[in-house]
Amino acid sequence: MRFTLCCLSLFLLAVSPVMAATPAGLDIHFIDTEGGAATLIVTPAGESILIDCGNPGSRDAERIHKVTEKAGLKKIDHLVITHWHGDHYGGVDRLTKLIPVSNFYDHGINEEIPEVKQAKAMIQAYKDSSAGKSKTLKPGDEIKLVQTEGKPPLSLRCICGDGKVIADKPNAPENPIAKDHKAKPEDKSDNARSLGFVLSYGDFRFLDLGDLTWNIEHLLVSPSDKIGLIEVYQATHHGLEVSNNPVLINTVKPRVAIFNNGPRKGAHPSVIGTLRRVEGIQAIYQVHKNIGATDAENTDADFIANKSDKCEGESIHLATAADGKTYSVTVGGGKAKEYKTRGVK
Repeated sequence: MRFTLCCLSLFLLAVSPVMAATPAGLDIHFIDTEGGAATLIVTPAGESILIDCGNPGSRDAERIHKVTEKAGLKKIDHLVITHWHGDHYGGVDRLTKLIPVSNFYDHGINEEIPEVKQAKAMIQAYKDSSAGKSKTLKPGDEIKLVQTEGKPPLSLRCICGDGKVIADKPNAPENPIAKDHKAKPEDKSDNARSLGFVLSYGDFRFLDLGDLTWNIEHLLVSPSDKIGLIEVYQATHHGLEVSNNPVLINTVKPRVAIFNNGPRKGAHPSVIGTLRRVEGIQAIYQVHKNIGATDAENTDADFIANKSDKCEGESIHLATAADGKTYSVTVGGGKAKEYKTRGVK
């Protein structure tokens, strides 16, 4: 018996490195910043991209750091700030003291922008953290990511920024859905200048537009659709109704939507209603329950990470398969739910 157990132990030790080396896909963590934003992407090569870093102070930065530790990261390779609102970049000072950040990106620091003028201390903290070497991204730019041999192609492309969007492709057909757009008054805030991205990994496509607002969202799908079909949509602007233009949502037709909202911010019932009517929608997730709305106006309780205003800091984790053809979404410490991309029958 002892001999048998010994042989079994040696066998398990022999195979465990192989098991540990099982090919991984793409991971996306929607970190709870209670109405701010922090989306951590970890590529199959172990490269990391953090889009926004939450509110000022220690809470959000430490939550982000905790997730990076669980992901086995020793540094953040790329930190992208979508726009100059404190709930999106305020955590940078504390975060960079907890974990090194190699590269910083933004839409440019324009000293004439009211949000920049009014937040000199936070802007200076960002400049200090980035050592003044942040890179300005423009629509059409790509953040070059390490490709993994034998895995699907991976790309992160900027599609909007500083109030501009990528150009229509030559001879692209007009988007028939665009005619339904109803313009809102011009948004002069920095929300309208948000950086936005499409992350592609094989058949899997993820859309994050920061806090982009209604009229600029329309430009992304008019006169032609410049985005294409999306698998997973991070509800724009925490799911506020000044964003999430139905013209855009009904054009990109997400299969899964995820709200990085707070208990009293975002996940507006009208936005959830728009998504529920999208052809082919399979699930809607919320980092928080909107406690100002009814249960029927929120998504299903099983798809909400934090169900009361007494926040436990639970996040949502998305993981693709190595081939990018399937993916799973896990709420907090719950059970993963599996989805197939459009390319899989």
